[in-house]
Amino acid sequence: MRKTDISKYTDKIEVTKKRSGAMVALSAVWKIVKTCLAVFICAGIVIMISVGIYIFNLANEPTGIDLNARSLNLSSFIYVKDPDTGEFVEYQKLYGTEDRIWVDLQDMPDYMGKAVIAIEDKRFYEHSGVDWVRTGGAVISLMTGSDDYGGSTLTQQLIKNITDDNEVSLTRKLREIFRALNIEREYSKDDILEAYLNVVNFGNNAQGVQAAAQLYFDKDISECTICECAAIAGITQNPSKWNPLIYPENNKIRRELVLDQMYEQDMITKKEYEKAMKESENLEFVDYRGNQNEEEEEVKDIQNWYIDQMTGDLVRDLAKYYDISENAASEKLFTEGLKIYCAMDLETQKMLEYEGLHCNDDYGTDLQIGMTMIDFEGRVIATTGSSQKKDGNLLFDRASDAVLQPGSSIKPIFTYPIAHETGLNHYSSLVLDEPIEKYRYNDQGVLVAGPNNAYETYNGYMTVPEALSWSSNAATVQTMKNIGPQTAYNQAVNVMGFEHLDPDVDPYSLGALSLGGMSGGVTVREMAAAMTYTCNGGLYYKPYTYYYVTDQNGTIILDNRNNQPVQAYSPETAWAMNRTLRYNVQTSQHSQSRNADVYGWDIIGKTGTTDDDKDSWFVGASPYCTLAVWTGYDNPSRIYYTSIATTTWRKVMTKYLEGKEVKGYVQPSTVVEATYCKGSGLLASPGCTSTGTGYYPQNKLPDYCNGYHMAFGGGPSYYAPTEDTTDDSTQSDETTDSTGETTETLPEGETTAPPEEGGGEIEPPVAEFH
Repeated sequence: MRKTDISKYTDKIEVTKKRSGAMVALSAVWKIVKTCLAVFICAGIVIMISVGIYIFNLANEPTGIDLNARSLNLSSFIYVKDPDTGEFVEYQKLYGTEDRIWVDLQDMPDYMGKAVIAIEDKRFYEHSGVDWVRTGGAVISLMTGSDDYGGSTLTQQLIKNITDDNEVSLTRKLREIFRALNIEREYSKDDILEAYLNVVNFGNNAQGVQAAAQLYFDKDISECTICECAAIAGITQNPSKWNPLIYPENNKIRRELVLDQMYEQDMITKKEYEKAMKESENLEFVDYRGNQNEEEEEVKDIQNWYIDQMTGDLVRDLAKYYDISENAASEKLFTEGLKIYCAMDLETQKMLEYEGLHCNDDYGTDLQIGMTMIDFEGRVIATTGSSQKKDGNLLFDRASDAVLQPGSSIKPIFTYPIAHETGLNHYSSLVLDEPIEKYRYNDQGVLVAGPNNAYETYNGYMTVPEALSWSSNAATVQTMKNIGPQTAYNQAVNVMGFEHLDPDVDPYSLGALSLGGMSGGVTVREMAAAMTYTCNGGLYYKPYTYYYVTDQNGTIILDNRNNQPVQAYSPETAWAMNRTLRYNVQTSQHSQSRNADVYGWDIIGKTGTTDDDKDSWFVGASPYCTLAVWTGYDNPSRIYYTSIATTTWRKVMTKYLEGKEVKGYVQPSTVVEATYCKGSGLLASPGCTSTGTGYYPQNKLPDYCNGYHMAFGGGPSYYAPTEDTTDDSTQSDETTDSTGETTETLPEGETTAPPEEGGGEIEPPVAEFH
């Protein structure tokens, strides 16, 4: 029987297996490639869509350019509400200080426009705002890192001059391109050329050809020759290099190049060219700037501090809305006929400025002052920036420009409300008035304990209202240590509108946002705005000085009437702090804030002083508004009457409240009043002799005092078993404090162990919630 040779079959099987394995591998590789391709395609689509949306948004941005209004040099108008009718009435005009005369194109020599076109944009009448050939070259230069961008048409140069947008980036170039295309659709070529010749800088602060003609030749532009027009036109490409007063030889080279281009482009005849070149050989410049020794004219129309502050707000908001520089926004504000509906209370403004001017009268001092009053929805009612008579406009404003140290007035803004919000404290919690062992570096670079208290001792445990009314630095820093300074910094910057803190230092300093010893600082306006949370259910509104603004055609361009708040703190926290600050003003025997109280009104607030008494504050509120007052010196030095801030606050608020209906704040329905024991911070038991009224979330009431009193001024301890609030089956010797930690209830007669060496702290058997 013949044997079958199976080797040839096994070889085929092996080959098949190998091929099959290769096919599987190739299939796996192909799947990977397909997956990668799909990912790249999807990513590409997403990127293309994003780029498309970005470009679409750029294309549809408002240009912020109104050539008609600019040519008319229109004053803007400010309107305020009539206190009797509530209707807006005209109050004041805003107009520019520059003596710029707009010259119509038809009143300029024909050569002036031709000279500029010849040297700057020879295809001006052919393109639609963008010379794509030159722009492509400029983009390539930008991408390769060259600083020789060029490529801008007269339209683009006009936009750059009006918006003052000097950013060197592809985004700026794209924005400029879209603006140029839009401008060319809105205006004629002659309108654009006329605006260019009136707006562009021709060196030595000569804005426009009329100013240039007067400066360089002491004549009107209508009287200038071809050569003189060429000399002016040549300057704008590089006003420093081609400056005829400093570098006359450079200007000669440049103006003759302009004349060459005009001749080559058939803008002038050969005879005109030769005559102009001959004139160029000995062209003289007169540098006419008027009488330099003439004294400046006295400013006649002095606006009040509110209008100064509103002007600053408008410039910033217009710059943001139109995506232009603040210089360009200022030009728009003063020349384009805007209508501004101001939020100022005129009578209160007059009163506030009067009190600011007379704040030193009773003391014989010369302190400066800053004050801002704000309602509970962010409207700035009145403000003043000095204790001296105002002698100019847009002066340094100590209410909004000065970056100051707030001292203890900052304590109710961050440390204590954050501790309430996070459950570390409630209204009557005990806080530790003892120094932190390693608090700061001394002059020798050694970590030492601190902080010190102004009353030069430490009280041990205190309830929150007592700690705030004593203005305990130690208790506040101990609390800040528990919540973390980064938390407070985030609250300040991201929620409550503080814009002048130092991001490199203040988030890491225990004393910055607890004691007000910052590397950065705050403004009076920021403090007044921050205090509003205590009166409106925990909301923060960005402060504003105008209701809305329209352009000359009545189109609304800025609007604060729907000013949306953020929830800075819960209503329960806000009310607890409101009542704590009321205790500080009315009830506490140790508080300096008592001097701010207004008879018959529910006044709340907190004083603040800084090291060596170089700043003095009172930041507080009535049921109608908040008011922040700062006093000090521009060059910080000791204040010998730190009470001036508080007494001025009381005078201003007293006058403001005259004739107003007496009302209070609105207590949230989720808050209940209860009597607490000042010895333990818990709800009072029958044997507690030192008590107060506390305000607590209705679902987070503290437990009852067990008779163990450890707080400063809390009365003697006694034995009183804690009121039964649990089922017998769950009865325990342990309770849970506000941080979630479990603590053992102390038997009668026992005390807590002393702190261990190394900075251990006594933990209070308090702050239990149920």
